[in-house]
Amino acid sequence: MLFRLRLLCLTALCLLAAPAAAAVCDALWVDRARGRAIPVRIQLPESGARLAAIIWSPGLGATTSGGGVWARGWLAAGFAVITVQHPGSDNIAYAREPAATRPARLRRATSGLHMAERAGDVGLVLDELARRPREGACDLARIDPDRIGVAGHSLGAWTVQALAGQRFGGERGQIDRRPRAFIGLSGSQLEPGDPAAIFGGIGRPYLMISGTLDGAGDGDIVARRTMIWRGLPADGRKYMALFGDATHMMFAGNRPATTALGRRVEAEVIRLSTAFWRRWLLDDAAADAVLAHPGLPAADRWEHK
Repeated sequence: MLFRLRLLCLTALCLLAAPAAAAVCDALWVDRARGRAIPVRIQLPESGARLAAIIWSPGLGATTSGGGVWARGWLAAGFAVITVQHPGSDNIAYAREPAATRPARLRRATSGLHMAERAGDVGLVLDELARRPREGACDLARIDPDRIGVAGHSLGAWTVQALAGQRFGGERGQIDRRPRAFIGLSGSQLEPGDPAAIFGGIGRPYLMISGTLDGAGDGDIVARRTMIWRGLPADGRKYMALFGDATHMMFAGNRPATTALGRRVEAEVIRLSTAFWRRWLLDDAAADAVLAHPGLPAADRWEHK
C-alpha cells in the first residue's frame, strides 16, 4: 500500500512539474487520394532525439484539443504526442442544426464509412511523420518512426482496434503494421460473434482500459466492455485495467477531473499507460515491474496475459 501511494504521489508531482511542450504546432495535412484535409496538433517535449511518439484518436465530437489530459501526461514522460481530428466525426457531429437532424448526423459519424476514414487518417499521419522533416516550429526529425504507438477513446478506440487487427465481417482490411503498440480506452466489440475470432489476430502489445460504469445502464456494462479482453490472444503482451465506478467520460481526457474518483483514475491511467509505452515503445524492461504488479485497490481490476 505504501509503495502504491508513493507511486501515485510521484505521478502527481510529475504532472504538477510537467514542463510545457517545446513546440506545439497545429497543421492541416491533406490526403489528396481521399480528398480529406486532416487537422493535427503536434506536441514535442522540451528535449530528446529519436523520440517515441503517440498518435491520439479522440472520441466522437472531439477536435485537436481532445485527450489533452493524456497528452500532457505523456509529454511529461518524454513522448511526442500527435492528436488527430477526424473530419465528419469531429465537432461537426454536434453542430448547431435542428434537433431533428441530430440522430442522423450521429449515425453518419459512427458509420462504417467514417470508421474506415478514421483508420486512413491515422495512416496519413504515419506517412507524413515518416517523410516530413518539420512542421512549422516542430522538428519532426526528432521523432523515431519505428517507435510509434496509437491510442484512442470510444470511437477513437474503435479506430485503434481496426489498426491493430480487429476483424470486421471476417476481414482485417484496415490493419496498419507500422505502430508498435496500442491503447484503447472505452473500446467495445462492434458486431456479434466470437470475441476470439474478432480480436484474436491482434498480435502486438495492447492495453485495454475501461470502467464498471463505462456506458449506459442497460445490460451488463462490464460484460460488454470486456469482450475485447476475452478475445485478445494470451501472448504475454496484453493488459486490462478496469476501474471501479469509473464512467465513460473519465477516459476521454478532454479536461482535468473534478472529483476524487476522477482524479485517482486520471493519475492511474497516466501511470499505467506511461509504463506500457515505456515497455513497448522504448524497450524499457524496468516498466515490467509496474505492469506486473500495479498496486491498484480492490475495487479495480488488472489482468495480464
